[in-house]
Amino acid sequence: MVVALAGILVVVTLNVRLERGAGPPVLPDIYYLTEKMPVGQSTVPALAGAQWGTIIGAPQGGPAPVRPPECGVFLSEREATQKVLALRSANGAAIGVELALTLHPVDVDSLVQTCATFSVTTPALRSTTRLVAAQFGPIPPEAIGVEMHTMTMTDTQSLAWRIAMIVGTHRGVLVTAEYTPGPCGVFDPALAAKLPALYRAQVARLDKI
Repeated sequence: MVVALAGILVVVTLNVRLERGAGPPVLPDIYYLTEKMPVGQSTVPALAGAQWGTIIGAPQGGPAPVRPPECGVFLSEREATQKVLALRSANGAAIGVELALTLHPVDVDSLVQTCATFSVTTPALRSTTRLVAAQFGPIPPEAIGVEMHTMTMTDTQSLAWRIAMIVGTHRGVLVTAEYTPGPCGVFDPALAAKLPALYRAQVARLDKI
């Protein structure tokens, strides 16, 4: 009996070692976000005059009036069950990360083509966005790099936005690392070039949860 038990233990141990040697363990999806999940302030690149802040909550209401609707993934109004933002911001400029749990899986690979041009129309504003693929540096295969060029018009003003993003899905979480100089601000390519490292740091952070 002891020999048989020892044999089973040896087999089990060997199997575990073989599985570990085959690659990193596959971690389960995350179904609930907390304030501990985003990267910390020290990981996010500095932004002149910016203040650090985190926000966690469940978006209210339905999806944003976006056409095509799939492109709502690029807007804060995106239909989601939960969101966490951790960023430096000042006068519309911002750099940081956003985590979101969406009601349906997001096909990230198709977004550049599907959302080459998309719009938002509400009683208060009209917005048109041109989306282009962008190379900021090496990123994981599940992610894409994009730039958004948006013109937003209201009855009283017109604002232009340029936003750099790395977007991907990891452990069931939609992860976005983003930078914008704010409306009509001067875009800093050096800050955009830091987004891949920020995205990778956020993914690594989720793997520690």
